[in-house]
Formats: sequence, C-alpha cells, structure tokens
Amino acid sequence: MKSPICGAIPFGAGVSLTSRGRFVFLNDRLRPLGLSAGQFPVLVLLSRVQNIMQDTLVRHYHLDKGTIARAVRKLEDAGYIRRITDPGNRRAVRLFLTEKGEGVAPLLDAIDHEWEERICTGLTGDERRTLNTLMRTVAENSHRILQDAGDLPHAGE
Repeated sequence: MKSPICGAIPFGAGVSLTSRGRFVFLNDRLRPLGLSAGQFPVLVLLSRVQNIMQDTLVRHYHLDKGTIARAVRKLEDAGYIRRITDPGNRRAVRLFLTEKGEGVAPLLDAIDHEWEERICTGLTGDERRTLNTLMRTVAENSHRILQDAGDLPHAGE
C-alpha cells in the first residue's frame, strides 16, 4: 500500500507524524490492560529503575509535573505502581512497581519491540543503528535548545 504522504515533508512534520503514529499504536495495544500511551513511559522507566523520585520522571521525559502526577495517580489507582513519601524529604515521592506492574513489564517491552520492528520495516541492521544514533543526536540537540531557551533546568539543578 502506497503511503498517503506524497513528496517531501519537512523534518519536523515527519517527527510529528511518527510520534503521533506511536501514540495511536500504544493506545491500541495498551487498552486491553487499562493503560494508555501517556502511562507507558512511566511504567517502562520504572521497569528498569525502581525507587525513583517522581521529579526524576519530570526531568527524564521533559514533561510538566501535572502530566506526570496524573499518569502516576492513574497507575497507582490501577495497582501498577505504589508511591512512598521519602522519609528524608516529605515533599519527595518515590515510585515502585507493584507485583502487577512487574508482571506487565515484559509485555511492555514486547509492545515497544513490535513498534520498533514495524517502524523500521525495510531498514537493514546498519540503517537501524544509524537511525538510532541520528535520532539520539537530534533529541539531545532538542534538549539543549530547550535548556538554552530556559525552558528546562540545566544539568545539576
């Protein structure tokens, strides 16, 4: 099937279309679990790093505190994570996967792998590695631009 996207499109539009496609894909795959694409990154990071501060998610994903707080609250209400107030800092909240959250982690990895396989159809292994390197560079540059504009805290803040 030929793509409905004809001709050259600006780089930013390509990134936007890819991001939107992933969001729709994730929502479709996560719906049976009672999850959404907005909760996916929180669960994925917690499946790799337990006992992290809620503010770490804000910084890691460059999202506002309200967005992360809503995702965390929904995940806690659904029984996927638990929040514990840090005894050393009553304003800080530490996050942990529950047994239910740990049980779904392999499925989240499989969904992520399926997306990557589908989005990279037709690319060789070398092309996939190059694409990953280029996208990381673009993401890092984007992050730096936001920092330089004062929209993100600088390292160590």
